[in-house]
Amino acid sequence: MSELQFTTAERREPEAPEPEPVRGRWYRNRVLRAFSWAATLAVCCYAAIRLLGLESGWALVATLAFAPYAALAALLGAGAQAALRHWRAAIVTGAAALAMVAVIVPRAIPDEQPAAAGAELRVLSVNLYVGVANLEYVIELVDRYEPDLLSLQELSPSAYEQLAALGLEERMPHVIAEPAEQAVGTGVYSLHPLERLEEAEPGGIFHQIAAEATLPGGEKARFLAVHNAAPATSERIPSWEADLDSMPAPGGEVPWILVGDFNATLDHRLMREIIDEGYTDAADATGEGLSTTWRPVEGGYLRGLVRPPAVTLDHVLVDERIAVRDFAVLDKKGSDHSPVVATIQLPA
Repeated sequence: MSELQFTTAERREPEAPEPEPVRGRWYRNRVLRAFSWAATLAVCCYAAIRLLGLESGWALVATLAFAPYAALAALLGAGAQAALRHWRAAIVTGAAALAMVAVIVPRAIPDEQPAAAGAELRVLSVNLYVGVANLEYVIELVDRYEPDLLSLQELSPSAYEQLAALGLEERMPHVIAEPAEQAVGTGVYSLHPLERLEEAEPGGIFHQIAAEATLPGGEKARFLAVHNAAPATSERIPSWEADLDSMPAPGGEVPWILVGDFNATLDHRLMREIIDEGYTDAADATGEGLSTTWRPVEGGYLRGLVRPPAVTLDHVLVDERIAVRDFAVLDKKGSDHSPVVATIQLPA
């Protein structure tokens, strides 16, 4: 190679490297955004069903029982979308979540009570879990709270006999009971004389006993031991709807008190319609409306590893003229339902 050729080769400029392709930012990934919008759509549909009362069929009815959890999950989802800078989806999801929160949070705020000046009553509800709950605990609750009226659901013949042997009828001598196997049986126990009102009793698959109690001062109150069908399968939905539609209407001369296992939450349209007719939910009125009362003892999903979260199925509904002085969800022993107790005051 000549000196001239060598010098020319040395002075040749090196070729510039080809620029690397510009990659989009990971949070703008189309697949990720598609999933994000799908989640937003699901939240909006759920919120619309809850707010407009559009639930029908087993899947929607069962799912709406968990509305407080869904609202919380939607808020967290909106936060996650904001963290991913998917702002439009975050705004829509957040708006739907806040709409649900707006109708759920007031349950934790006590309401002003009507000016009632009549007799005070204490009512207690216990679900006996097909008769195998801790029956001595029932007696303990009666001794502790001294209820005027007691609603027992799922009262089996053996449980009825055992409670009598434990002295329940000595403590609460006025009894109307329909014990039966499985979850069918129901009992009403009272400190005061009772007159059964069979014409007011819903004709569901479980016994639901209606009675009029006469108090010492001559005042009267009507009492229904509630146990609605559970919407556990698609076949049970018609029975569940019929039971809720058959609740006695308030507003008569003698006020109604509905106590027991409604198998419905305040997020179900039919339950809200009952209240809108002129009832007050005692838990809601005292700021305890988010206290849960039911969770399965066993079972669930993934071979029992995942159980459904607790929901509020047990209620004390009173005529809106009645004042609710106190309400509490009690510890449960041997049952899938927590007992509930309320102190109420009748109108003058």
